[in-house]
Amino acid sequence: MADVSSASAAFASDNAAPAHPKALDALQQVNDGSAPSYGADPVTRHAADALRAAFDSPDAEVLFAFTGTAANIIALASAVQPWHEILCSDVAHVLLDEAGGPVRLSGAQLTRLASDDGLITPDELDRRVARRGEVHHSQPRIVTITQSTENGRVWTVPAIAEFVDHAHALDLLVHVDGSRVANAIAALDVSPSEAIGDADIVTVGGTKNGMLFGDAVLVRRPEHFSGIHFVQKQIGHLASKHRFVAAQFLALLEDGFWLETAAHANAMARRLSTGMTALGFQLASPVDANEVFVNLDADVHHSLAQCYVVHRPDLGEPVVRFVCSWSTTDSDVDDVLATLRELR
Repeated sequence: MADVSSASAAFASDNAAPAHPKALDALQQVNDGSAPSYGADPVTRHAADALRAAFDSPDAEVLFAFTGTAANIIALASAVQPWHEILCSDVAHVLLDEAGGPVRLSGAQLTRLASDDGLITPDELDRRVARRGEVHHSQPRIVTITQSTENGRVWTVPAIAEFVDHAHALDLLVHVDGSRVANAIAALDVSPSEAIGDADIVTVGGTKNGMLFGDAVLVRRPEHFSGIHFVQKQIGHLASKHRFVAAQFLALLEDGFWLETAAHANAMARRLSTGMTALGFQLASPVDANEVFVNLDADVHHSLAQCYVVHRPDLGEPVVRFVCSWSTTDSDVDDVLATLRELR
C-alpha cells in the first residue's frame, strides 16, 4: 500500500478534480486584450444570458462569485435582516461547512430542520412559522435547501415543487444551494428549471463540475434581494476581471456540456456503489447522484486512508464519503474497488 503522504485524492471531492480542458481553453480565449471590468464586459453578459436560458428564467439577475460559500452568503445575506431567521436542513453546507459565514455576514439566525439525508418535509416548516410576529423570536424569512443534498440525495421534481410551493404559502423565500445542481439535473433527466422548482434564488455550481473556479447566483425574483450587489461587493466577490469566471460558465453551458460532465460523474458513482455492495459493504445512503456514502469499519477505513484521501462527514459515525467527478475513470473506480477487496 502507498504511504499516506502520497494517498490519492481521486475520490476526496469533486473539488479535488482537475479543471476541464474546455474551462481552461475558455480562460485562454478571453485572455486577449482589454475588457471592461466588474462584469461590464460582453463575455459576462453572454454567460448571464446563457444561465437565464438554461434555467428558463428570462427576468433573473445573474451574479458570479469565486466560491460556492460566497455564492450562498450573497444569496442569503441579501434576503434577510438581523432579526430574521434562515431555515436549513440539519446537514446543510451553510450550517456545517461554511464556518458561520452566512450568520456573520447577515446577522440572522440559522436554524436547522430535521431531514432525511438533507431532504426536508414541507410540514417541518409549519411549526417554524408558528411564532411569527412575536418580538421575542427571530422571524423566519427564507429556507435554503440543497440540490443534490450534502448526503448525495436528489429532490424529485414533485417533492421540490411541493416543498417550494408550501414555503411560499407560508410567506417564506426559497434558496437552492446548487453546488451540484448539474448532477441532480442529470440524474433526474429533466430540465434545469424543473430540478429547482419555483425557487426564488439559486446558487449554480461551477467549480465542482469542471471549472477552475467560480459559482453563480441566479436571482429569479430580484425584488426580494434588492441589496444583493452590495453584498457581493462587500465580501470581495465582485471580480475586477469578471470575464474569467463568466467565460468558463459560457463554455460549459454550451450545447448542454455541463450536464454531460455531471452525468459522467453520476455514472461513475453508480459503478462504484454497485461494486461496493457486491463486495458486501453497506451503503449509508442511496446513491442518487455523484456521491457514495458507505459504512466502513475503523480498521478498514484506516487502511484505506493509506491509499486514498476520503472524508468522514461525522467523526462519530462509520460513514465514509467517496465523490466522483467529470474526470473519474472506470480504471479509477476499479482500482479503489480492488483496494477495498483486499481490505475486506
